Amino acid sequence: MRRRPAPTLGEAEEVCEQVLAWLGARRPAPTLVWMAMPGELDLSPVVEALSEIEWLTTRTPSSGPLTVHPYHSQCERHRFGFHQPVAWAPEIPPARIGVVLAPGLTFDRQGGRLGWGMGYYDRLLARLAHRVPRVGVTLDRLITESIPQEPHDIPVTHLITDRGVTKIVV
Repeated sequence: MRRRPAPTLGEAEEVCEQVLAWLGARRPAPTLVWMAMPGELDLSPVVEALSEIEWLTTRTPSSGPLTVHPYHSQCERHRFGFHQPVAWAPEIPPARIGVVLAPGLTFDRQGGRLGWGMGYYDRLLARLAHRVPRVGVTLDRLITESIPQEPHDIPVTHLITDRGVTKIVV
């Protein structure tokens, strides 16, 4: 898939406001969030605004599944340009995750998510309890009609965009 246009400042602010409102209306739970690559939506303003939440993020190891770490761990730059916790950062069991804010290149309204094609997030999502909200965060203009799904693809349960929040009904 070709690179999509980066979010404008206004779009990014709107998405962050929607995420803040949705999370703010919930009981705080350990929340997994990504560290943005250049050109991706950056949710760090949400992390800063909701300091009462235990924020978690992932590390992409050289082999094996994603690992989960405290968001505020010491970080290093991954070869794709995003920051991630260093290898020796404390590891958190995925069972501790209460909410997932999931990145994606695009989503559809049925909960389909298209990532970077490596399956890292799907393998992590498959290890979580079914009750854990899996929230796709994107721009409304990046939602497509339908994304072909494979048996290993894990759908999101909610979409948060610059235009609002949608609970996915399956």
